[in-house]
Amino acid sequence: MKKLYGTALKTSILNTKARLMAAIEDRQNRINNCETDMDDCFVSERIERNGLVECDKQLEILSNDGLMDYDAIFDKDGNEIWVHWVNTRYGGAYVGRGIFASSIKALLRKTGWTMKTIQVPCWTKSVCHGSGLCGAFNSTIEIVRWHTNMVTGEYVGYPE
Repeated sequence: MKKLYGTALKTSILNTKARLMAAIEDRQNRINNCETDMDDCFVSERIERNGLVECDKQLEILSNDGLMDYDAIFDKDGNEIWVHWVNTRYGGAYVGRGIFASSIKALLRKTGWTMKTIQVPCWTKSVCHGSGLCGAFNSTIEIVRWHTNMVTGEYVGYPE
């Protein structure tokens, strides 16, 4: 399957959104006609609602040229640093270039690095909190930094 970008991607998202809306309407009609019970549909309803949220977030990203504001960490030379959250045996911590701190603020103080807001490519990601049916039902859609601008198809990668 060919990767879609720009207008073709937007058309695909709008088609997906229309399909999800039709499925929701069809299910509601079956419930209203007593053909099925809401208790039998709670998972599909949740998944389709998440699908609509994902479509809306993706369309929002595309309307901003595939870019969104992102707080990035830079060293003294102006190079962007990849900082991420990790679980340690002492609890959670932020780490960048092997330096650990309990908060971003503490990491900046400890290293002399700075935080700046930059425009970077973003996209959506489904995040599950649990496994199995519980994970599927409690999943949420988040906007995350992405390696490719989904409007232009330009690969920009991630900081090292």
